[in-house]
Amino acid sequence: MKSKASTALDCITPQLKAYTKICKSNSMIAPELYVEHKVNRGLRDLNGKGVLTGLTEISEIISKQTVEGKEIPCKGELYYRGYDVKDLVQGFIKDQRFGFEETVYLLLFGELPDKAALEEFCGLLATYRSLPGSF
Repeated sequence: MKSKASTALDCITPQLKAYTKICKSNSMIAPELYVEHKVNRGLRDLNGKGVLTGLTEISEIISKQTVEGKEIPCKGELYYRGYDVKDLVQGFIKDQRFGFEETVYLLLFGELPDKAALEEFCGLLATYRSLPGSF
C-alpha cells in the first residue's frame, strides 16, 4: 500500500512540472531588490518583530495620483500582470464566460492563454478535481 506522500508525488506529472517551470520563470524577484527596498523575506525582522513583506510582479494597485506636486487619493485601479482587472472582467462579461481559469493562468504564467492553452490547462485542472464518493 502506498503512503499518502508517495501518492501525492505520483500526481506530479511532466505536464505539471512544465507548468511549474513557466510559473517560476515569470515570477522571479531579483534577490538584491529585497535589500534595496528593505523588504524582509520572513515573518520577523532582525529584532524578532513581526513584519509584512512582499515584492511582486503579479499585481499593481494604483491608489494615488500626483496633482500639482501633491499625492492625492484616486478612485483606484488594480492590474494583474499589466492587465487592468476591469478590462479583463468586461471581456469575460461580453463573451459570457466565467474567466476564472484564464485569470489563474495569467497570474501563474504571466500571460493570457490562447484557446488551445486554456483548454489544456482546464483539462489539467479537471484531473485534480475529485469529490469523495459520498458527495
